[in-house]
Amino acid sequence: MSLSNETILIETFIFLITAIIGFVTLALLLRSYRSNPFCNFFLIIIIGVISYRFFVHGTYYLGLQSILKPVTGSYSIFYLVLIPCFYLYYKYLTIQVKSFSFKDLKHLIFIVFLFLINSIETLDNTVIFHFGPMTNFFFVAIFILFYLIITFKLLIKKIWFRKNLLLNTEHFNLIKNWTIYFSIINALCALSLLASIYKEFNNGISVSGKSLAIFGLLFWVFIFFKILISPEILYGLPILNSTLLKFNGPLIEEKVPVLVQNNNWVFETNTTKSDQDQRLQENIRANIESYSKEVDLLSKEKLIFRNPKMSQSDVAEKLGVPTSHIVYLFKYHSKISFSEYRTNARIQDAILMIKENFLNTETLESLAYKSGFASYNPFYIAFKKVTTYSPQEYLKRKNT
Repeated sequence: MSLSNETILIETFIFLITAIIGFVTLALLLRSYRSNPFCNFFLIIIIGVISYRFFVHGTYYLGLQSILKPVTGSYSIFYLVLIPCFYLYYKYLTIQVKSFSFKDLKHLIFIVFLFLINSIETLDNTVIFHFGPMTNFFFVAIFILFYLIITFKLLIKKIWFRKNLLLNTEHFNLIKNWTIYFSIINALCALSLLASIYKEFNNGISVSGKSLAIFGLLFWVFIFFKILISPEILYGLPILNSTLLKFNGPLIEEKVPVLVQNNNWVFETNTTKSDQDQRLQENIRANIESYSKEVDLLSKEKLIFRNPKMSQSDVAEKLGVPTSHIVYLFKYHSKISFSEYRTNARIQDAILMIKENFLNTETLESLAYKSGFASYNPFYIAFKKVTTYSPQEYLKRKNT
């Protein structure tokens, strides 16, 4: 085997290894996607597409499969979608939004245009291709440089030199450092791609952007390993919280008190009742105390409020009594409303799970879902309202 063939074989093998590392990184990011402030839809797309492209190239040229072939020519233009994806990743990172807007599809217009003019053979001899194949290079260069410029402008304005921070300072610094590292690698990848495309156009070979692929591979290896060795990037809130706690000393020395739901029920009340409630009272007066005990049992031992849709009618169904009896119980014999009782029960459940080391293997968002909340945000608000601490502050004081 010649030296040239050995070099190609090694490079192809590196493609495959990098792809595998990319897929592992992607899987770990997806596991904590919802709670990870560093990850959004566009980062998933970027890593997914890059890993897929490397995987197809590596497996095809190593002879491991022949179904998926590396894309070259005009169809390789669609890989340019990654360029606006980088910009959109940073854009949504700054506002901490994970989904995308259909308005973002406007970033595909130029890519579709470039594909069409390269697919229609009758345009080859028109003014569009006055400079021949190098016309495509100029188009791609302008496209890449445009997004590099607006990306750096966005980062400078929204992150790197921002004064009025809406995030925790340490959290913000972690994001800032990550964006500096990632954007530098992005720029190097873009320049490497431009050099590859120029070389391919200049030599008259099919365009794939891989003629200098070894540099792109190295850059992506740096990115994947940066993510894998940075728990705050890879896992999101739980490890991020642990990282932040290391930066801050305890604010107070007291331990967080355990939240207890005692003495919630009032068995004697002089509250004025409507005629309908007066009649209902005669039927259930003797059962008020047993109802309250059974509701507490369902809450604390059966953990019924882990069901996010649990309502008064559902509680009544589990007790085998009319819904009106449970409504009456909370209306006249509870110090708090049913909604408040349910929220307190969920926070009590969450605190017990924290004590049982639930967060050693799971995220705060998982804790929110497990305890019955529809998402992390209402859990955060309820936790702070009930305990007076945010979940992060509670964890900090718990460990002091």
